[in-house]
Amino acid sequence: MSQKRAQNDDERTKAVGLARYACEYYEAGVAADDVIGEKPGHENVAPASVMFMMAHAIELILKSFLRSQGCSLGETKALGYDLEKCWERAVQKGVLDHVQLSPDELGVLGLINDPHVSAELRYIVTGAKTYPVFGPLQRLVYKLLEAISKSVGWTFRPRTPLHV
Repeated sequence: MSQKRAQNDDERTKAVGLARYACEYYEAGVAADDVIGEKPGHENVAPASVMFMMAHAIELILKSFLRSQGCSLGETKALGYDLEKCWERAVQKGVLDHVQLSPDELGVLGLINDPHVSAELRYIVTGAKTYPVFGPLQRLVYKLLEAISKSVGWTFRPRTPLHV
């Protein structure tokens, strides 16, 4: 089977697999922040690579939920990298039965969404930017992973403690 076909195969891309990957991106992001985030210049804002891993974890866990609720792979791919659209679709599919986000958490989601959608976390774009502080971003991702992983059949067992 070609790589392209495997990536578009509804039978091979399951909710539990997406949840696993989301948890792995979270763990990698925390580990990277523990190393890179301690360097000068990252006192208030996490490194772009860390924010990318956290944003990608959000994207994957929301798409995991959508797959568990019967959305096709094509439907989830149509949402692109837009975390707010993924959240809105997840709300339509009943995610609020598993996890609810506060206005502050929705604000963090909005702050990380723009650079994630525009690929600014993957490629250098000059100019002023607004990013979320790492602590609230990490807590948001942790909350989503803890609730949604359980609902799709994956056990979220982080090896790194939640920084508060």
